[in-house]
Amino acid sequence: MRISSVAFIALTITATVYGQFACTDTNASGAAANTCFCNANFYGTSTDAGGSGCVPCPGGTSSQASTATGTLVSSCMCNDTNASLMSDNSACQCNANFYGTPNNVSGGSSGCTQCPSGQTAPAGSTSNVCANSNASTTSSKLLQIVALIFLLAILI
Repeated sequence: MRISSVAFIALTITATVYGQFACTDTNASGAAANTCFCNANFYGTSTDAGGSGCVPCPGGTSSQASTATGTLVSSCMCNDTNASLMSDNSACQCNANFYGTPNNVSGGSSGCTQCPSGQTAPAGSTSNVCANSNASTTSSKLLQIVALIFLLAILI
């Protein structure tokens, strides 16, 4: 009993000396003014009262340590530079004009391949669905030529 009391007192003194205190939220760190902030790779607002308000970022993402107002899941950034969080914030997906599976490892090569020049693909494409973005298709060009010939015929 006496050893645990001494350890608690030592912890309290250390926290006071460094201007921090111990948070009960295991995914948060203490700061000055008795406030807890979510650790890096977590988001939310620390409850610091049983249970954790700081939850892990989705797989393949990371975040900086929280600010005074907490962090949102959108603060978790995908490790793949050519990817972003899905609209439901559950995972990363390739950005628009890219396709593939995002690389979950920070600093690794991208798992998202860019579409060839002049082609586009919707965000979240996992296979090569790149298509020409040029609105002028063969049939619309043919229609323009026919209209031009008709106009010339009228003028002559």
